[in-house]
Amino acid sequence: MQELESVCAATLERVRTHYSPTVFDLWFGDLVLLSLDEGRAVFKINSDFKQSIIQNKYTGVLSDALREVIGFEVEVDIISTEKNEGISVPTFTREPQSLVSKEKRTELLEEEPNIGADIESKKIFSQYTFDNFVVGDSNKFAHAACIAVARNPATSYNPLFIYGQSGLGKTHLLYAITNEIKNTMPDVHIIYKGGADFTNELIQAIQTGRTKQFRDYYRRADVLLIDDIQFIAGKESTQEEFFHTFNALHDADKQIILTSDRPPRDIRTLEERLRTRFEWGLIADVQPPSIELRTAIILKKAEELGIVIPEDAVTFLSQKLKNSIRTIEGAIKKISAVSMLTSTPITLELCKEAISPILSSSKSENDTIDKIFELISERYGVSEEDIRSKKRNDNIAKARHLCIYLIRHLTELSLSDIGKLFSRDHATVIASTKYVKGQIESVPGMESEVNELISTLQM
Repeated sequence: MQELESVCAATLERVRTHYSPTVFDLWFGDLVLLSLDEGRAVFKINSDFKQSIIQNKYTGVLSDALREVIGFEVEVDIISTEKNEGISVPTFTREPQSLVSKEKRTELLEEEPNIGADIESKKIFSQYTFDNFVVGDSNKFAHAACIAVARNPATSYNPLFIYGQSGLGKTHLLYAITNEIKNTMPDVHIIYKGGADFTNELIQAIQTGRTKQFRDYYRRADVLLIDDIQFIAGKESTQEEFFHTFNALHDADKQIILTSDRPPRDIRTLEERLRTRFEWGLIADVQPPSIELRTAIILKKAEELGIVIPEDAVTFLSQKLKNSIRTIEGAIKKISAVSMLTSTPITLELCKEAISPILSSSKSENDTIDKIFELISERYGVSEEDIRSKKRNDNIAKARHLCIYLIRHLTELSLSDIGKLFSRDHATVIASTKYVKGQIESVPGMESEVNELISTLQM
């Protein structure tokens, strides 16, 4: 019971970062984790109405948050105890909820995360610091550059551009910078955004006639951090707006920090004027960890989780988990969860069994994604660039829906990670998946068409 409470608390703390306090309290305030195994998590709520809303609207973000906590993805189900109070549930003490009037509930039903929320209203997890960032040859230069910027914003390197593959610690470094500045210079105004968030907010500002407020908001930052800046590439209006925001902040001696999965010169469809500005300051790369660094990360993560991994298992894990720090951390979380859920001591055999799905999926997922884009592009006459774009032509939209559906069906990527492939959020992935399922059920021949695509990809 105590373990379920801990997992639930950590999961909901991550969900909290996506929504305003009122929305969080309304939909998640009474949510309790009832059971958890390697394939399924069951949450309970005390209202049929809330159960329906959470199940249909919020399971994506709940699933992603739970995966971050336990290290592997499980199916999430929500049950209601409104008409069955006899269901046995673990007791879980929670802070009092905000009171919400009945009149407000309809409005809140469609409310999304705050647009334009700055760092004061965005949760930056305090555990991500420079002290617990494990340093090795593959990341020590980027680590040192981030410390220099955090201690002397806009005086050391401006902009600071950090690049590397997904899962190597770039976001940890951004969080560490934010926490360091907030601790030492609390009056500094920080804005932290994802590249996709910046794009989506601009689109909304244009649609609602609030572009002036959008510009004013970003240009009053003392420190601007943009994670995954590559997502603005190819988007003419977004690049135009970011170009002027960049100039305004840089001319005012404000710090700009950017991350990407590749260096500026390799970001296709990025305007040359932005590319040159990204190269004005310091470019630091983060490489896959060496075996020594992988070992250190395994031991550090095990220590944080309060578990002991035998030496032979540490050696095995450090040899098998090669490319991603995020994968290593997820594997250690899963080992801890499997040991806890099965009441089994951590041994080499348990570690091998726990990470076998991680090893098999991570090896083939990138190839599978590439094959999906290639097949859909060829079959429907739509370029990969258009599939990933914001274009809504019928043929492009269909190709995009199918890509998202197939990636969801054939890989273990989370909803958020799939969304990132298309510069979108988890809600788009859910919508596309539902759309294709609806087409399969209602359009003659669609089921055969999808099955043929899956068969081709699995050959």
